[in-house]
Amino acid sequence: MNLIKKHYRNIFPFFLALITFLASLVFKNFPSITERFFTQWFYPKVAFVLSNISVYLSFSLDDVIYTMLVLLLLLAILLLLTKRMRFKRFLLRFLQVFAILYTSFYWLWGFNYYRQDAHVRLDLPESKPDNEVLLQVLKEVVRHTNDAYCMCEKNDQHHYQEMLENSYEQLQDFLKIDYPLGVRRIKYITYSDFFAKASIAGYYGPFFNEVHINSYLSVWDVPVVSAHEMSHQFGVTSEAEANFYAWMVCVNSKDRFVNYSGWMYALNFFIYQSSTFIDREKLIEMIRPEVINDIRARHLHWEKLTNEGINRFAGKVNDTYLKSNNVGKGIDDYNGMVQLIVDLYLSDKMVRFFNP
Repeated sequence: MNLIKKHYRNIFPFFLALITFLASLVFKNFPSITERFFTQWFYPKVAFVLSNISVYLSFSLDDVIYTMLVLLLLLAILLLLTKRMRFKRFLLRFLQVFAILYTSFYWLWGFNYYRQDAHVRLDLPESKPDNEVLLQVLKEVVRHTNDAYCMCEKNDQHHYQEMLENSYEQLQDFLKIDYPLGVRRIKYITYSDFFAKASIAGYYGPFFNEVHINSYLSVWDVPVVSAHEMSHQFGVTSEAEANFYAWMVCVNSKDRFVNYSGWMYALNFFIYQSSTFIDREKLIEMIRPEVINDIRARHLHWEKLTNEGINRFAGKVNDTYLKSNNVGKGIDDYNGMVQLIVDLYLSDKMVRFFNP
């Protein structure tokens, strides 16, 4: 009898992983089911419970999990090398842990990768790439960034979160989010120094519904990166969409610097996206000197922190992770924010964000 119980305990994680895999096939092929069943019904309940646990702790529970997993792996390897653990047992335990993590990740948040995209959710017509339109929108982004320019007077994370929460609440109908979807406490990444070397500004922790930002962020990054990671907690998985949500939330903020942070963020992406355009230089000359100085200062800030080798490795890992989770463009998906802003500009909703 004990042998039977032990056998079932050993295979149970794999049974859960199989159920999760089969569910992922359904969700991937039927985004509308994912939207209704998981994103709008199941996930909000998970977010409410987990966020109400993690909000009371100032440190990251997700970081604790990752640290423990690394330590356990190192210990298991040591036992294997010293022949205190057989390879068969090592492999079984490794696969069991992987199966549990795989199952937990998708049921706690990951199935959101298979939901309907932003164009469907926001009723936003998708346009074909058009360089002339992109330059036209770039001109508008330059104008708004110039108008929004201001110096940082209060670099206070709690203040920024309050401003961002207000914007998310104000825009909840337009963004199609279930506000408040639990509670949020923006936390600093435990290993911010290492993450800064990899140019990672923040991340969302799915196991305890936690929003993280890097403690080494520049002053211009703090509001918009916070807004980006908060969007993931609202069930937005695409990096392009998270950037788009962050931009909309920031440029609608009543705080002037948060507003400027959003426009400067968008401007950086538009400048990169239009790098091969002939007429781009004329528009760049229209950017006020103070904004140019801020863009350069932000670039130098990250240049000093980044380690090229770690950055390149982290980029490949992130690219693989995104592609394995239904994000076909991988890390290039971040740049998709530009097309979403262009599509918004061409829609009947543009007046709200590109007012004369």
